[in-house]
Amino acid sequence: MNSIILHLVFIILGTLILYALRNIKLLYIIHVLISFLSLFFSINALVTKKFLIQTQIDIIQIIPDLFISFSLDGLGVIFLITSNALWLMTAIYSHKYLELNKYKNKAKFYIFFTLSMFATNAIIYSSNLLTTFIFYEILTISTYPLVTFKGDDDSISNGKKYLYYLLGTSIIFLLPAIIIIYSIAGTLDYEIGGILTSYNNPLMINILIILLIFGVAKSAIMPFHKWLPCAMIAPTPVSALLHAVAVVKSGVFIIIKVVLYIFGPLILQESGANIIIILFASITILLSSITAIKQDNIKLRLAYSTIGQLSYIVLAIAILAPYSILAAILHLIFHAIGKIILFLTAGIITTGIGIKKVSEMNGLASKFPYTVFLMSLGALIMIGLPPTIGFISKWYLIIGIIESTKIYLLAVIIISTLLNASYYLPMIYKPYFKNFETKYNESNSEDMCLVAPVIIIGLAAIILFFNTDSIIMFIQEYIIKL
Repeated sequence: MNSIILHLVFIILGTLILYALRNIKLLYIIHVLISFLSLFFSINALVTKKFLIQTQIDIIQIIPDLFISFSLDGLGVIFLITSNALWLMTAIYSHKYLELNKYKNKAKFYIFFTLSMFATNAIIYSSNLLTTFIFYEILTISTYPLVTFKGDDDSISNGKKYLYYLLGTSIIFLLPAIIIIYSIAGTLDYEIGGILTSYNNPLMINILIILLIFGVAKSAIMPFHKWLPCAMIAPTPVSALLHAVAVVKSGVFIIIKVVLYIFGPLILQESGANIIIILFASITILLSSITAIKQDNIKLRLAYSTIGQLSYIVLAIAILAPYSILAAILHLIFHAIGKIILFLTAGIITTGIGIKKVSEMNGLASKFPYTVFLMSLGALIMIGLPPTIGFISKWYLIIGIIESTKIYLLAVIIISTLLNASYYLPMIYKPYFKNFETKYNESNSEDMCLVAPVIIIGLAAIILFFNTDSIIMFIQEYIIKL
């Protein structure tokens, strides 16, 4: 059996095993083991990439010449490693988090968490737009029980908004776009250079781009972004992995693939459709950053930050310069690492001492030294300051902007960076330089079982800063020539 299919079948079997053994006490160990073995499959895909990239597996024929099918490309390898590595760390974190916060029905959490990661991996392996659409919908449905996991009125209300936004936009915008593309090109397969290169209708290309960027609402382009703050009602591990890594990155991953392998850079430039993407991405970057400043709730501030950071990726790919495309792919990795650090550390603080607001973070460094240090690292990555990995992707984005001669976009980057600093720096300043004000006792402390996986992610961020060249070489060989 092909290793791609074996990987997907393994995760489905893992989900079934979790369901069958849902009443045993050590269920979390099985969940951790599944996530570990899924990472092993991902590493194997990296090792055998030259073989897998040449392989396509057709599963079910839908209509003539259109299958549910799977394959792997260079971009997929990068997202595969990133999402599965962070899944393992979040799986380790989740057990203690659920225990300390006294969540019930942990089996439901592990089952739907694993099912959601199955859908994410299936999106990564999809070899055409139809297969992507099917698993995009499965990802939405499988994350809904996690968004509503607490079961209270707020969770149910926010969960409905989450479902309506993501299912509604995909059916109203994405599905018609897929049908139109198939009627034009006769295929939905991802191909280097695109499948619409011979289509000479700039108006329709522009319409299709609008349908696609709104239809893939998981990329959180405004005005279809409000599902993401709604999803913050979920437990922290869900917010961290699924709504800061897997779900939202699936959105921008699809946008990147559509730009590079459905339309192709040439036709987007000739039709001017990339300017539409640039416009919506720039507006989203600025407005989300302004909104983030107003948020005192830590998770909501991080949510609006995520909306803006996703649009950095969308903006970078839409510029279509080699170095901006490099920046988009690097930020796909680096934002995932930085943002998961921020969400997980926020969860540690809330669990340990009940603090949920930035205004309440005064003096926390004296009580939660490791957590605050890691949160500061994540914040610096998001601002894009050296020496962090966030600086590297932002640097290449600036080079790409200069390379494309769209110099006016430097204003967007400069303004948004200042806005990023204005809402992240208080999260560093208050814990270190303000006096501790919250009532505290010895039972309120850092739990090292929660901190340990975040330390590992933080170390990975530091190591990557000094080893980015290997990632860039991979991107240059398998995705784009610089």
